Amino acid sequence: MNYPVISRPGSIKAELRPNTTLCAMFTHWILALIHGLAAIAAAPANLSAECLRDTMEYMADLNSAEPKIYAKLMYDALGKQGSGIINGNVDRLGSYSECLSVQAPGRKFEGEYCKMHVEQEGVKFVIGICVPDSCSSRDITTMASMDILKYRGTSFLKPLPSFVIQNETIPTVAETFCSRGLFPADTFAIICLCLSCLFIILPIIGSIYTAVLNFKASSAFEQCKTIILHRKQQDPERDKPAAKSNFPLEEEYGSEKKHTCTDRVLKSFAIQENFPAVMTGIPQNHEYPALNGIRVLSLLWIISGHTSQLASVFNIDNSFEWKSRVLEKPLYFYTLSGPVFLGVDSFFFLSGFLGAKSFLILTENSGQEVTLAMVVRYIYKRLRRLQPLHLASIPISIGLISLVKWGAFWELPKHQWDSCRRVWWANTLLITNFISVSDSCTGWAWYLSADFQFHLTTPLVIFLYVRAKHLMFAAVTLIFAACIITSTLLSYFLKLSIRYPRGESQSRMNYWVEYYTKPYCRYGPFLVGMILAIMIVKKQSPYIKTRAQAVLGWISALVIMLTVITLAFVLDDAPSSYSIMAALYQGLHRSLWAVALGLILVLCHEEYGGHLNTMLSCEAWSFLSKISYACYLTHPIIIILYCGLQETLFHYQDINMLYLFIGHSALTIIVGLLLTVLVERPFQRLMHI
Repeated sequence: MNYPVISRPGSIKAELRPNTTLCAMFTHWILALIHGLAAIAAAPANLSAECLRDTMEYMADLNSAEPKIYAKLMYDALGKQGSGIINGNVDRLGSYSECLSVQAPGRKFEGEYCKMHVEQEGVKFVIGICVPDSCSSRDITTMASMDILKYRGTSFLKPLPSFVIQNETIPTVAETFCSRGLFPADTFAIICLCLSCLFIILPIIGSIYTAVLNFKASSAFEQCKTIILHRKQQDPERDKPAAKSNFPLEEEYGSEKKHTCTDRVLKSFAIQENFPAVMTGIPQNHEYPALNGIRVLSLLWIISGHTSQLASVFNIDNSFEWKSRVLEKPLYFYTLSGPVFLGVDSFFFLSGFLGAKSFLILTENSGQEVTLAMVVRYIYKRLRRLQPLHLASIPISIGLISLVKWGAFWELPKHQWDSCRRVWWANTLLITNFISVSDSCTGWAWYLSADFQFHLTTPLVIFLYVRAKHLMFAAVTLIFAACIITSTLLSYFLKLSIRYPRGESQSRMNYWVEYYTKPYCRYGPFLVGMILAIMIVKKQSPYIKTRAQAVLGWISALVIMLTVITLAFVLDDAPSSYSIMAALYQGLHRSLWAVALGLILVLCHEEYGGHLNTMLSCEAWSFLSKISYACYLTHPIIIILYCGLQETLFHYQDINMLYLFIGHSALTIIVGLLLTVLVERPFQRLMHI
């Protein structure tokens, strides 16, 4: 009896696999060929032929039955949809480093990482894509619109899920940006690198030169000199006319060498002289030590705000959660919650107070007269304080940007790079808050421009005070009213947010360009500082004479601060229901904050500060206050460096932000100390020669 032969399922599959594989490979090859020919035929004239050829080869190798390794790596580096979309994780970055490691067989092309800025039903997001390096940004945008980039029939531009969008629409690519990490070194970058090296070489040479001079003046060198001279006197050959000694005569050792300009320049850069002066020199603001604490706490406030601001713009994968927590709750007012960057207004207040105090001392030394020479001297002194380190920070930042191989968030350093090449001259003239504010070189330097412009008014106010006090107070009142009215009207008609702006792009730009950086909107705190300096310096007896007055002063200061912070959360600043109260708050709150600081300063100065005065007057603040200017200029560069080197998004949590703030602050202090010792103090000494 014949039984049918029953084969195992695997045996049939084994017999059919070769034919099936060959058939599948042939089918995919035919489809890829047809797709490639159709793409070439439909390719627009502005699409690079080399790019299209390499891309079609990549598509064919990817969609074959057995994709090649390089094609799998390029596709694996493609940004794909992740979880947490509802919380803001809409960007798909992919793998930046994996893409750059790709190399096609025969070295035909290498992997290039690009970001496609995609929009679907008003939702904007980014897709990271790995393409051949023969393609330009425009080529990628063109091929995406042609729907060439596919894997197994599925487009690389996968749409958002249905629970995010209402209709089944196709994502569109608005623009594409590509990078391979390093920016091309041009003449501007090379000049910046050379200047940066000079800031390192000069302190080294100056330190060696000063060390040699100090050794010559030491007792050890004197002993060596005595021994050499003693041996020289016992040498009978020394009396011969032909014999010429290689050692200087005793008279030459005893004579003082005249200090040349080169000597003074090199000694100005000596680290062994500048470092101790910064660490243990005369405390800053020794008459008003509480100013040091206010300055440093304000600086840390600014660093905290920039840490949260820059990270939220580029690196957070739950941006919606960050906005709902950090920007809405008073608990986070030391970052970006509530009033925006009141720490900057604290700086303006301190600058106005110290500037007016300095100019008043000049008038006392000149017999209560304000002369043109005095005004020129005051302005020169201010430029001498601001510009050396300010201008040095530009080549240092550009030199650093030129050397670093950036990650997936290269846009921020690239923006800095391009802006400095175009408008560096605005930093030189201190007009960055008026010229190309949105694309300024070292955008945080707007503060220096506004501060210098404010200082130009100090001699005028003091002149009016010396000549006619009543006229001065009338002029100050008019200026205050003008600043308040201007800020209020701008806020009302432009509907400017009283908190961190997060509406439409034009509304955000109006806030930073038309209001935040303009001197006529930010002059109030500086003017408060000037008036307080005039009142304190010229007043012989204390203002606060009883404990009851001190208690009233503390209550007033704390109530003003609490009101300024609270109203930012209470008032409605939505564009659809914008009120005059919100606009009036915008015009008043920064000056009121300075008034509260002025009350605290007076209370601490007249010994009614208690434990708060002890804390603000701590000696540790004095050292940090000396390097605060360098810290202000360098902390954004450090934050940009950190953000630009990232390859993936990170998840917002309070502990993560706290660690970032601590890390940025610690590194800022280290770099600020180095720049103060290597750049700021040497140039200050040079200008005193």
